[in-house]
Formats: sequence, C-alpha cells, structure tokens
Amino acid sequence: MNPTDHQHLIDELDTLLARIATLLQGFESTGCNLSMKADYIALHELQARALKQRQEHAHAMGDDRSQSVLATIEGLH
Repeated sequence: MNPTDHQHLIDELDTLLARIATLLQGFESTGCNLSMKADYIALHELQARALKQRQEHAHAMGDDRSQSVLATIEGLH
C-alpha cells in the first residue's frame, strides 16, 4: 500500500469518525444512551475500531505520534 492509499483510508476513517461522533451526541442529547444502551455501546466500540485502524494507517505512513495515541486508545478498553 502506498502513502496515497493510506491517506485515502485515513480521510475515509476521519469521515466515519465524524459521523459516529454526531450519532453519539444525538444519543446523549435525546437520552437514547440510556434506553438503547447496547446500541450506544456498539457505537463506542465502532469508534474505537475506526480510531485503531486510522492510527495503524498513520503509523504505516511513518507518523511516530500514532503509537502513543494507539496505546492510549487501547488503554481505554
């Protein structure tokens, strides 16, 4: 995979992460995080997986900061 491919995937993951953040905010603002707890947790799990994939692609491109961020993400779960 070349740097352009990695960057394309990072951009797509950034879009996905923004959409997930919007969904999470919607859940929280409407109280659905309480009534639909399993779905709310699933969104957080999806967010964590997308963040991990994003960091893996950043690392593959030589971004040294990605390892510390990835360690932080893994520490949250």
